[in-house]
Amino acid sequence: MPLFRLRVEGDDMSDAELVIAQETNLELESYLESWLENSPGTLAQDELILWIGRQTSATSEEGTIFPDLLGVDVEGNLVIVELKKKRAPREVVAQLLDYAAWADELSEKQIQKIAESYFRGKGKNFREAFRETFDVSDEEEVPTLNRRLRLFVVAEEIRPSIARVCRLLRSYGMDISCIAVSIFKTKSGEVLVSTEVIVGDENINAPKAQRQPASQNSRWSGDKSVREVVLEAVQQLTRGDTNVEFTRKEVRTRVLEKYPDFNGRTVGAQIGACCPNSPSYRHHRGDYKYYWLVRRGVFRLYDPEKDNGHTGK
Repeated sequence: MPLFRLRVEGDDMSDAELVIAQETNLELESYLESWLENSPGTLAQDELILWIGRQTSATSEEGTIFPDLLGVDVEGNLVIVELKKKRAPREVVAQLLDYAAWADELSEKQIQKIAESYFRGKGKNFREAFRETFDVSDEEEVPTLNRRLRLFVVAEEIRPSIARVCRLLRSYGMDISCIAVSIFKTKSGEVLVSTEVIVGDENINAPKAQRQPASQNSRWSGDKSVREVVLEAVQQLTRGDTNVEFTRKEVRTRVLEKYPDFNGRTVGAQIGACCPNSPSYRHHRGDYKYYWLVRRGVFRLYDPEKDNGHTGK
């Protein structure tokens, strides 16, 4: 799919023209790993990931393996990402499943040890990083880790055979997604990155006793945007009063009561994306200012007169 930039001369947008951006031959794998690590809100739509490992060495029956990126989501689920430049080889699924078999047996203590090694030198520990990333209050418990695995294949091209296998795995309850990435460069030197979800929109099927709520299985496809749904719930909770405080959990509960098919994991990311003094604000595009962080895990509605121009609590 071609990517265009808009070339505008003057103030009349109707006179603008679309200029195609050319695909570039940047060494995608080496760059993309760092880009994803630096941008935790880009892998899963409308959702933050806390990275806890990069090229983490692990021992399997076949020898030492090195998952490209290892992370956790707001529910404590482990996220494993395997990156490939050019076309992903057929063996990438077997490689990712090998990583999954290793990760599935990790205890919370082992995961925390991996995370502490990753955060060493960054001036924080795993729990501090988790609370900061997901705006979890000191009163809220960090969730149980590794209740479920989430697997991602990221490459410039996803073979149809790989997509077919991954869709089959999803039909048997495995949360695996495939994302195609393209990099373009304009004549002015601006680099543009485009992503496309090849596998991941389909529902995840599982035995009834193990099945996740529908809100965790599919992307939101309602008439309102994810941002509008979350804001609507906050407005209902606060009745529009900028002095009323709320938590992510309260908003998530209100959203799921009205929209059972909504992905509850995205609520916290949406609040952070629209909260200018939240640590996660910088990881999102746009300049939306709907909420204000009162203290860790506790928010109120944004007050333009009081909060405009401030970035701290």
